Amino acid sequence: MSISNENTATPVGQGMNAQESMYKKIKDFVHALGLSASDGLIQHARETTHEDLRLAINPHDHECSVTCMIESRGTVTPAASIRSGPERLCSLIPPANYGAVLPGSIYRSSYPEEKNYGFLKDLKIKTILTLVPEPLSPEYKEFMEDAGIQHFHVHIRANKGEVRVESCEMSRALRLIMDRTNHPILVHCNKGKHRTGCTIACFRRILGMDLDTIREEYHTYAGMKARFLDEVFFENFDLNLVMWIARQEGWIAPRVGLASEMVCALPSPPESVTSKVAIEPLALA
Repeated sequence: MSISNENTATPVGQGMNAQESMYKKIKDFVHALGLSASDGLIQHARETTHEDLRLAINPHDHECSVTCMIESRGTVTPAASIRSGPERLCSLIPPANYGAVLPGSIYRSSYPEEKNYGFLKDLKIKTILTLVPEPLSPEYKEFMEDAGIQHFHVHIRANKGEVRVESCEMSRALRLIMDRTNHPILVHCNKGKHRTGCTIACFRRILGMDLDTIREEYHTYAGMKARFLDEVFFENFDLNLVMWIARQEGWIAPRVGLASEMVCALPSPPESVTSKVAIEPLALA
């Protein structure tokens, strides 16, 4: 006899089979790409919405919508700004997806716009690390020169269809972030979700944070656009490549409660539901 509860008419046995089927599909997806993922990550992916998995495993499934966002167990990017008044009443406007990784030292955001320059100057940013390869606009360069901000360019590739981030480039970005002479530093890509999310997740691993907490932070900023392949990358990134500077700069010195004391500021923008990721569907049984 089928067993059901008041919220669903799906028999328990069928629900279990569906869960097991999804788990197998995700494992097959990872295996087909020649990657590795822990059981914890696969379990997380089975329970949480990722745009690349949805397109690869169920290419003919429905378009992602607000319903998907509500059903996802990932944290949805908040719509409320940290400065909720109209822009005309705000003298300082933070970039979209802005947040404090470590208040006073490390910040993250989307690509700053001209209206954000006053906010960054007020934040006393000393260094800006850009993770996308496109040349800077003359206005952005002029702002940094006038504000005395040094700039570094590191190309962190987007994980679209495959894990494309190069470990050497991630190592370079992390070295710049951990160099305390660069602080306060702002790390940004275009949207502040994927490349920035991968980079900050790797930094959190250096601090010794548990992966569940790191994934939760990644989903906070990526929202509905979270990519499973980003999580595969930062779970498997070899920390030994940067541990020498982590020790040199005191990031892994024994300090009780370090990871638990890290406080993250929430990002600000609403999530777009219109953009898509170009990824080849993977035919799985």
